[in-house]
Amino acid sequence: MTIDASCAHDAITVSVLDEGPGIPLAEIDRIFEKFRRLRLGDRQRAGTGLGLAVCRGFIEALGGSIRAANRPDRSGAVFTIIFPRTDAADVPVTGSAA
Repeated sequence: MTIDASCAHDAITVSVLDEGPGIPLAEIDRIFEKFRRLRLGDRQRAGTGLGLAVCRGFIEALGGSIRAANRPDRSGAVFTIIFPRTDAADVPVTGSAA
């Protein structure tokens, strides 16, 4: 697994690349649905199919976005997370100091 990160003027991007079999093209648009599990050949991993849906929920709650694709350079998937970059002055401060 490889994790890459970059910071541009308006966004922070994090990419997670694996070396597995990749994502079937018919599933890429549906992979973040709740309870969605991929069946690859005769193997099926245990799980509820909630992991990517939960990730998407957290990322979107923080104002970001996530997308999935297949790696262009070899077999495997790539998940790209993009967060808008804000200045510290733009972030509201809540709570009070005692």
